[in-house]
Amino acid sequence: MNSLMSINYKFMELSPKELIDLVLESKYCKGVELCIDNDSPIEEKYLDDLIHEIKRNNLILQIHGDSRLSIEDQVKYMKVLENYSDILGYPINITLHSIFDEDKEKSIILTTNYFNELLDKIDNNKLIICLENLNDDGPMDRLEKELIEPIILNDDRLYMTYDIGHEIADWGNVTDVDGYLLSEIRNIHIHTYSEEGIDHQPIYRDSLHWNEVLKGLLFLINSNYKYNIVYEYDLLECKGETIKEKVKDYLNSIDLVSERYGK
Repeated sequence: MNSLMSINYKFMELSPKELIDLVLESKYCKGVELCIDNDSPIEEKYLDDLIHEIKRNNLILQIHGDSRLSIEDQVKYMKVLENYSDILGYPINITLHSIFDEDKEKSIILTTNYFNELLDKIDNNKLIICLENLNDDGPMDRLEKELIEPIILNDDRLYMTYDIGHEIADWGNVTDVDGYLLSEIRNIHIHTYSEEGIDHQPIYRDSLHWNEVLKGLLFLINSNYKYNIVYEYDLLECKGETIKEKVKDYLNSIDLVSERYGK
């Protein structure tokens, strides 16, 4: 089991080499989960350059994709990721959100159809697709873990990213995970939120949900979870004046939490 840092365009003030050099200073962080804008050639180039730094330093790459892409555009991106899988020498774990609509039943149908079609068109030996549980956010019906469970269990090519932060945000019990679903978890996201309700906050010892986060992680570890844990923070909420200082603070938080459960 490894700890990873979630990165996006906010990190790209640093070159891939500068970023990876900082990651290598961390005791516990062993890689990144990257989200890019698929319409941005600059961000696509960043991913391409990052792959070589990841490979050179024997680190882990995961991807947080965008389920708002059409199936055609999604498959095009997945084929690029399949090539990166060949370069790295391991399957790439990809997290995607459900498709959401104003009606929950329609959200379930749209999600089921989208993932069925996607999984039919990619190499499932090179890419591990994980559907993430979401929390309520505005007028759209985002699907929580209980509603994505049958979608996942009905397709043995589909797995789950369990977002502990989303579960906490909806006042859920982080240890209330069905045993069947528990066996399908291949990725974990953790973060917290502030007293003002701002999501994706860094986790510090005095964080609002410090104990709940640790409770969720220890539950999963004690349930023989052995895959990756992604610390999914908003970089700009980390401490520091510069991007480099904020990245260092991010990594310090990863080391702090990881130290608590020895991973």
